[in-house]
Amino acid sequence: MQVKEIGMLTIGFILFLIGLGFYILEPAWIINPSGTGGAFIGAGVALFLITLREIRLKSKGNIVEDERVFHIAEKASHKTLVILIVLEGTLMAFLGVTAFDIQAYPVVSLLFAITMISYAGFYYWYKK
Repeated sequence: MQVKEIGMLTIGFILFLIGLGFYILEPAWIINPSGTGGAFIGAGVALFLITLREIRLKSKGNIVEDERVFHIAEKASHKTLVILIVLEGTLMAFLGVTAFDIQAYPVVSLLFAITMISYAGFYYWYKK
């Protein structure tokens, strides 16, 4: 196991512990401790599982990273960025014209979800 994998497993475990701490302690300075804790726990578990998958693939002799993977990731990132620029520009224009008093948390959460879903979709689209 390389230093990179050990670091990623450690970061995933730390994120999981931070989320567990937010979830259990429920600090007063956090608006939604269960949501924040869940986000950290989810990120930590996802990072941990992805790293374990890469270690398993490398131990079987599969090539995990090559030029093709990087090129696919670049194309998927570019398309996701283009979509987000259009969505965010439309949202800013809509909020600038109308007098809606919208909370930032749901909007940022929605944009985050759109970012992750569109990147994953484009990544698998270009991978085929």
